[in-house]
Amino acid sequence: MAEEVASYEFGVVLHHAGQGIAELRWDARTAEMSDDDFKGGLELLATAAESHSTKAILIDATAFRHEFGPGIMEWRDATIIPRYAAAGVTKFAFHMPAGYPDTAEAGREREHEGPAPYPTQWFAEREHALRWLGEEAAGS
Repeated sequence: MAEEVASYEFGVVLHHAGQGIAELRWDARTAEMSDDDFKGGLELLATAAESHSTKAILIDATAFRHEFGPGIMEWRDATIIPRYAAAGVTKFAFHMPAGYPDTAEAGREREHEGPAPYPTQWFAEREHALRWLGEEAAGS
């Protein structure tokens, strides 16, 4: 069972203690968020990863609607990715909205995004993401 460890106007951060997973679950209000609001959500998630025994991160983007402004991904790479890595994250997954074409179920290969030292994968099915995140690194 996941425990809520943080929340704000656009989402909630959960900790799946038994699996060592930190999760950010965005909600539909993300359509109204600013880039600074987006940054705030990632900072909450990074803090949760640092504060708990976290080996994996799940972003539930099924209701995510924000469109990034310039420089946001560069900020994430420089500011947030190092925090995830320092917290011990070894896998990162996105649960994508229905109809998203580029997922593991559709054959997408996991990859390392930007400077991330861990693999990232996109999933259409939540249970597939949780299963992949829970697999031992040696077997994945």
